[in-house]
Parts: sequence; C-alpha cells; structure tokens
Amino acid sequence: MRICKPIIFLLCLIASKSAIAQGSGTFYEGERITAVNYIFENQLTDSLAEKNLELTVKRAFPVFPQSTIQILLLDAYTSKVKRLTQIADAQYEVRPSQLGGINITLTVVISDKAKEQKDRSGVLAGEKDFPILYLDNKSLLTTKFALSQMIYTNNNAWYAREDAMLNGNPLANNPAGSGYTGWMEGWFSGGLYGITTLSAKKNMYLYGGASYLVSGSAGRELFTDQSRVFGAFDDAYIGFLGTKNYPTGNRLTYNLSIGRKQFSVGQGYIIRNTASNGDNRGALQLNPRWASDYLGLASLRYNNVLVQIFQLDPDELSLVDSQTKIQGFNAEWGDGYSNQIGIMLLNIPKSNFNYYSPSGNVLGREGLSLYNIRYYGNKPAGVAGLFYKGEFAYERNSNYNMAAFTGYVDLGWSFAKSPSASVLRYRYAYFSGDNPNTEKHERWDPLLTGGNGEEWVIGANHFKVVQNSNMIVNQLQANIRPWSKIELVPQAIYMYAAQNNNIGGNPALSYMPKKEYGYEFNISVKYFQSKSWYWHGHLAYTIPGTGVREALNNKTKPWLSAMLFFRYAL
Repeated sequence: MRICKPIIFLLCLIASKSAIAQGSGTFYEGERITAVNYIFENQLTDSLAEKNLELTVKRAFPVFPQSTIQILLLDAYTSKVKRLTQIADAQYEVRPSQLGGINITLTVVISDKAKEQKDRSGVLAGEKDFPILYLDNKSLLTTKFALSQMIYTNNNAWYAREDAMLNGNPLANNPAGSGYTGWMEGWFSGGLYGITTLSAKKNMYLYGGASYLVSGSAGRELFTDQSRVFGAFDDAYIGFLGTKNYPTGNRLTYNLSIGRKQFSVGQGYIIRNTASNGDNRGALQLNPRWASDYLGLASLRYNNVLVQIFQLDPDELSLVDSQTKIQGFNAEWGDGYSNQIGIMLLNIPKSNFNYYSPSGNVLGREGLSLYNIRYYGNKPAGVAGLFYKGEFAYERNSNYNMAAFTGYVDLGWSFAKSPSASVLRYRYAYFSGDNPNTEKHERWDPLLTGGNGEEWVIGANHFKVVQNSNMIVNQLQANIRPWSKIELVPQAIYMYAAQNNNIGGNPALSYMPKKEYGYEFNISVKYFQSKSWYWHGHLAYTIPGTGVREALNNKTKPWLSAMLFFRYAL
C-alpha cells in the first residue's frame, strides 16, 4: 500500500482534487432545483374541475424550487400522480437550467374518463414496466442503470511542463505533457431503490437504496498511462420522510437519512464534491462518484423555510484520505423562485489535513470553523431580465490565528423571449491567499467546492493547476439554445493570484513572481437527445500568464484540450 508522506501530501491532494469533471452527478442526484414546471395535456372543459385536478396533482408531486433532487422521490411522486383516477399518464423530465441548477418539468395527460386502477404493477407483478419492479398504492421498488463513455485529448498538458508541475507527485507515472496525448474512460452502475408507506394517514414513508459502480481508464491521461478498472458501492442509504398539510395551506416536511449519499449546499460554492475520482478508481474526467463515505442529514422544511443539520465524511482517495469530518448547520428561506437567502455554519472536529506557511510552520485543518451567507435573486423560468447571486464566507481556526475569506458576485441577464433563449452572465470571485508579512494564516481552504465547469470548476484546464484558493477570477459566460435540445456554453476566464506567496498550491508555483495565472477560452456543446441520452462536447484553450511563465522559467506552451462523452441513464 502506498503511503502519502507529509512532504508530498499537498501534491497528492492536488492530484485528487483535479479529479473533477465536466459532467454532473449520476441521475442528477443531489442537483439544485431551479424551477418546477407543469404541463397539463387534454385539459378539462370545466375550468373549476381542471383547477382542482391540477391542485391535486401538485399536492401529489411535492417538489419545490431551491431544494435538491432525490430521484427515488421523483419516481415515487410521479407514480402517485399516475395512480390518480383522472390521469392517463405522467412523466417528468430533468434538464440543466441556463440560470444554474436543474429544471424539472412534469407532463401530465388528463383523461375525461376515470380509469380502472390496478392493485399492483411492475415486473414482479407480471407487467412490462421495467425498470419498475413493483408498484402498489403503498410501495415502489425500482432499479436504476447508467453508463458513460468519454474520449479525451490534450496538447501540451500542464503547459508542456509536466516535469515541473508533477515533480514528486506519487500519482504521476508517464503522464500527459508536451505534444498530443489521449485516453478513454468510462463507467457503469446499477442500483436498487425503494420506498414504502409507514402511515398513509400521517404521510410517513421509509425509503432507501444502494448502487454499485464500476469505472476505468485506458490510455495516457493527465497523471498516468496505466490502465485500470475499479468497482465499489457508490450510494447506500436509508431514510425516513414525512409530510403534513394544514387546512390553511401550510406544509411541513421532515426528512432524516443516513449512509453513503451525495450532498450539496446552495450552488456548491462550499460543499458539492463529496467524493473523489481518479488514481486507482479511474474515470478522472467523467467524475462518476459523488456519494460521501457517510452522511447523516436531518432536514425540516416549513413552506419556504428549510433547516438542515448534517455530519459528513467525504469519500476521499485512499492515498490522500485526510480523515476529515464535517459538522454543519444550514438554513434557507425564499419565495421559491425570485429570492433566496441562506446561511451555513461548519465545524471540522477531526482532520489530518495540513496547511503550510513560508516560515515552515505546519498548521492543521482540524478546529476549522466556516461561516457562509448567500443570496440569490433569480428569474422564474421563461421570464427575461436581470438575475444575480452572491456569497461570502469566512474561515477561522480555534487552534491558531486564521482569517481566510472568499466571496463572489454573479450578475446576468436572461433573454428568455429571444429565439435562442440566451443567458449572459459575469462573475467576479475572490479566494484569499496567505500574506507572509502577517501572523495570520489567510489562505482559503476550498473544502468540497466543485461541480462542473459552470459551477465551481473554474477552467477546464486551469482547474487542474490552481484550485479555488489564492485566486481572483473574472469570468464571462453565455448559455445559448439555438434549438430546444441543443445548448452552447462559451466561457472567457481571466485569473490571477491574490498573493505572490502560493505555498499550499502546486509546488512548482509556490512563489509567483507576478500574480497572473492566465486566460482560458472554452466552449461546451450539449445535446439533450432524450430523457435517457445526453451528449457533451468540450474544447478548452488555456494561456499561461506572466506569473506562471516566470515561475516555470519562461518555458511554457498554451494548453489545448478536447473531449466528447455520452451518458445514458434508465
């Protein structure tokens, strides 16, 4: 078994955190819901009856904006809608929102005749309803399958200086570098999930599930040319859910869950990537694993107020497992669409992860406290105009003098009425670095930030070099949908350091003579073929800035990467 020695621990960590890809989580599990849309087909001629039926459907499908997706619950709620006597069919569609997060659309086909109800359905009941195994008025047992395949190529990876950028990295074994290199990677998973009614009168349910995921890589990728295949359980959890509707129209929902499960808060600025990929697990860029080693979560929602208490142990690579445990409190309030405010408090009671200072002092993550406040001013789906988001966070440590800051402002305009339904946005983000002239440790610890290239993976290539710490970012992005199933996402990014001292980042860039990291220009092309099939292509061109060039003795080249992948889910 390889051991990550203290002197190369940071190199190991950088490698594991580089395993953050363009794709979203399997089945969109844990994604943030931006909007919930309803389409009613074959509406009733009686307007009052139609209004009452639509209200009944929405009560049977209690999914709300600014919550997170649980696919099992979406399936259960849709099955409940289908069982309504005047509903001929119901299907939901999940698709990324141009404003960030996910839109859910429930299409309901109304029948003017009451249908005959089956006591049970599904494969185990002799019906051809796969992937549903069993369904009755109390329980749902279903399967989930997904797979993905990617081809990826680089020209001059690591700015053609893999010798310096990966020097001493224990994960590096004939890595990509100068010239063209390429590889393939893929994964597939299968799982079993179920939910059953404990009390129909009190709307109390027990749910749970587990999935097994196999991933692999072949070719010459960013760190190695060794082929490997890895299989392990991904999520495996059990939960208890209850709802209560009041005559006044108020609604209370409570949800308790424990086990291996994905978790994110807000837009993923602090907590998003709760598992690592790459190294022996393969699939460095596809990033299929998201479930933490352990998540204990208690959520309580009353109308638009959400309160959460959680304990989290991320699923880190064995080579760099820092044994970090996170305890947290999160609260959110909003009107569901236009305005959302949230606060989060985190504490790290245990961790072996270390920070390093120019003086040679070694400081620990253990004892870290984080305070986060956020505000989102969104636009409802289909409404044009200004939208904005912002967050601020502060870190301190009870064991020594630490004061680290981060914050961002995201401004955008939705051209919802234009033929291409475009969105244009600008983001300014700041992540503090450590000033060696002060007694405080000021370098921002990014914890579990991440997601995809439109969330907090800043730069498809650049993120492999500099994670979200000691960095100032100016980012311009557009989301363009020339056709309903195709979306283009071009980005232009300019990045520079907050401090010349960069100890704690890539060792080759421990001191930046100049603060400029560089520029990146990239574009994604997305094709939403169907509910099951998704295709994604990406080009990225990264130009090293003066700070990177001088730190590498002015021997660098621009980095070009290209990739194409598909994802299938059933």
